[in-house]
Amino acid sequence: MRKIIQRVGTAGLAFALAGCGLLGAPGTATAPAAGPSVSITQDVPPSALIAVLGSAASGPAISTLVNATARSSEELTVLQAGAPAKIVLSSASPAPTTVVVPGKPTDRRGDQTSYQAAQYANRLKHWRGEVTMGRNAEATQVRDSLATWLRGLSLPAKISQLADPPGPTASLAAESATAASALAGLAEEHGNIFGSRRVVLLYTDDLATRPPAGELAGDTVFVITRSLPSAAAASAAQVNLLAAGAAQAAVVGPEVTGPQLAALVSAGLGQGGIHESSSAPVLFANDSAILSPSAVAQLTSLLPQLREAGVTAVINGFASTPGTALANYTLSYDRAAMVASFFESHGVPASAQIIVGHGTSDLIAAGSSGANRRVTVVIERPS
Repeated sequence: MRKIIQRVGTAGLAFALAGCGLLGAPGTATAPAAGPSVSITQDVPPSALIAVLGSAASGPAISTLVNATARSSEELTVLQAGAPAKIVLSSASPAPTTVVVPGKPTDRRGDQTSYQAAQYANRLKHWRGEVTMGRNAEATQVRDSLATWLRGLSLPAKISQLADPPGPTASLAAESATAASALAGLAEEHGNIFGSRRVVLLYTDDLATRPPAGELAGDTVFVITRSLPSAAAASAAQVNLLAAGAAQAAVVGPEVTGPQLAALVSAGLGQGGIHESSSAPVLFANDSAILSPSAVAQLTSLLPQLREAGVTAVINGFASTPGTALANYTLSYDRAAMVASFFESHGVPASAQIIVGHGTSDLIAAGSSGANRRVTVVIERPS
């Protein structure tokens, strides 16, 4: 999204007087009036992307992902887990650029001849063209500045020099602690400017350990594994990350493509260009992950969209409040997994689906209401 800011000022009229002619008398030429100049810039709030590598083998993947998700005003930190953690890279992307175009022509008040009206229409058309060119120029400058920044990072070269640390340092808990420390440092330096636009990437195959409660408060966390985790392991890891305070958490394996992961990261950073639509909630019976006939009908109606090229389905499962937190997290994941299995059995590849269990973290009605026992499908399309 871009915003147009009109600079504060008073529009002036320039008059060219011929001889001693009076204003408006024959021989007087009046320059077209215009409003204040217009500044065009992207409205891009600050964001933070923290990536923690368990091994050097994850390097090429994170390099590609950083290039695909770069945006203005982004704090990028890449770390390698260890004791202590190693800073691979810490850098801030350029702020959005600004392009200034002339002010909008001011229409004459009072009676106008048809010739004067046509002149104004032509000036207005020309000005709109200048605004369009200004927007294009601003977008080009942003792309160029980000490309220059990315080249200057030399991230692939820095990662190629890494050696795997000795010992089991790349666990879920260890990498979460490394990311939390980096985020705390950013908050101390910049204050709370990132809001919910904080994305954490953890590259680890060890999902068994548990981060402490509150460590990942408000962050969107993606765990990337090199082998496909079992449903039970992925569900348990999401439970632990959400219990640690993550706003969203997902565990993905090699079945998820680079563009799909980039789309999810970009959405977490607040970047535009991802077109999303969300299904009506698919409801479940109490303490059940079985699809009802009405749920099957709802899901069937989504199949044509999910079979489109480049589409990713983020399947979000939820639960109502009766029962323990652990049981509800597990149940919400099982509901989402059941929907994913239905889609896969009807021609939607597993690689186009992301399963997320939310437990009772997003109630939409009274805690025990059946409206909370639901799955929603967010359909993400490439820009």
